[in-house]
Amino acid sequence: MLSFAAALRDGGFEYRTEVLFKQVVPADQAVAEHLEIPIGSDVLFLRRVRSVSDRPVVCQESWSNLLVCPQLEEADFENESLFDAVERTSQKEIARSRMRYQSQIAGKDHADYLQCSPNEALLVLEQVIELSDGNCIEWSQTWLAPHQSVVGVSEQVDGSIGPLDISSVRQSEHVDASPTSAEIDSDQRTQLEFDLRHEALEVRRGIIELAHRYSSTPFHIGGACSVADIVSVLLSKVMQVGHRDCEWELRDRLILSKAHTSLALFPALLRAGMISQEDIDRGVFGPDAVLFKHPLRDPQRGFEISGGSLGMGLGYAAGLGLSLRRKDLPSRVFCILGDGECDEGSIWESAAFIGHNQLSNVTVIVDQNRMQLDGPCASILDTGSIARKFDAFGFESVEVDGHDVLALYDALKQQASRPRAIIAHTIKGKGLSFAENNVSFHDACVTDDLYEQALLDLKVAEEACSC
Repeated sequence: MLSFAAALRDGGFEYRTEVLFKQVVPADQAVAEHLEIPIGSDVLFLRRVRSVSDRPVVCQESWSNLLVCPQLEEADFENESLFDAVERTSQKEIARSRMRYQSQIAGKDHADYLQCSPNEALLVLEQVIELSDGNCIEWSQTWLAPHQSVVGVSEQVDGSIGPLDISSVRQSEHVDASPTSAEIDSDQRTQLEFDLRHEALEVRRGIIELAHRYSSTPFHIGGACSVADIVSVLLSKVMQVGHRDCEWELRDRLILSKAHTSLALFPALLRAGMISQEDIDRGVFGPDAVLFKHPLRDPQRGFEISGGSLGMGLGYAAGLGLSLRRKDLPSRVFCILGDGECDEGSIWESAAFIGHNQLSNVTVIVDQNRMQLDGPCASILDTGSIARKFDAFGFESVEVDGHDVLALYDALKQQASRPRAIIAHTIKGKGLSFAENNVSFHDACVTDDLYEQALLDLKVAEEACSC
């Protein structure tokens, strides 16, 4: 979990906590669901701002479970951190958290708290925090001030300090040439969001064009569209692509384990310069094809692994990560899984290996669209919280909106001292009105009528993107 007070304290910074609001309130439905308590139960709502050298760093809003922390409301939160007060009143240790990044417009209130423009897009970190006995103790939202990266340290279960630093509080130069969206000014952030949304739109256009070319052949439209934003952000702004950004040996590797959605990969690789328009024009069937419905390994074109059987990609990513570390190469490995694919036992064998070996160069992205071939994932095989499972194997897990391109960018740019798992909450068939949340488009044909509807949907999305 992220402890902002610990980050500042352990970094030797003098900071001030101002409590803006503190009150015991009844839990509404959202709070009750996050804290797993009955609606109407007493919770402590806190809003506080932490500042360094009179500069606001974060605004934190939290709802705490008073059922397991009696008299928590009596704590002096300007002189005691909420984490410390929780452990003192519950007599239990804080053990773990589930995290999610998103970008939100500040609005008038948060603009006042953080001394920024109401139209500023801010990075917001949401956490649900648990005690060692499994009780949910806190649901919080932390709004980071403009030009502020994630300010905190990761406290692991053993209490040692984890991967996230506080470089932006120190106001040091960023080594990475591509900052998080919260570290750039408003105009740059607006342009970044426009660019990323445009990339995703063009990927969806490429999906529908190729599928319609073979209108009597079914393609995995739903999964390709749910993963479109992820591959767009990765290949356009996050990854070091060999033919474009760096020496070939130093390239980042992308493993599309759910290879049946390769229809999304083709236009993204085209825009990244890894494949050519001629490659696409040659089609995906027949003797002249160099691209295939289920890709064959072709690293020069961006296909690091052959695809087809689910559950194989993460093991391959583990091997790549270990090999790169032994060669002392800085490259990262990104592996995209489906949530239905997580039914496969080989996924968890690979996760155990990655966690055991602390392969921090491996980032897993789970496209959690909650559907698979036969229906809803929860009905086929309910795997529960995927984030908690990766946590248990030693990953740092983060949950994001898989269609919020800025939130994806920020989550994917982060690299930790542990492997990371990004749980991207997506919609199957996203962007196509006839395919969204429609399990029949797991594998379906794009007829002429559907093609025309798709073009209309893309036109509407393009107009919205330009606003």
